[in-house]
Amino acid sequence: MKIVTTSRAAALVRERGGRLYVWAKAAHCCGGTRFIEASTEPPRDLTRFQLIESDPLELYVRPARDHCLPNELEVDLARLRRNWLQARWDGCPYLP
Repeated sequence: MKIVTTSRAAALVRERGGRLYVWAKAAHCCGGTRFIEASTEPPRDLTRFQLIESDPLELYVRPARDHCLPNELEVDLARLRRNWLQARWDGCPYLP
């Protein structure tokens, strides 16, 4: 998996302890679309999360339902909300 993290996002994650968790929300909308979550706080259920080597961050990703990880994971700060992490799974902010 290729991991692309902006310097601003990496700095924010380091400020908050250096760990980043990325997963698709369990709740869905629009015919099954599940939005991607990114947080420095661990979710309640840490089962199925995999530690992915990503210097300088400690990255934990929960695979999609079909046990797949993205080919590319992009992490950035949201444009409209300051200090809000946003992840894109193969270029998309959601899983269909």
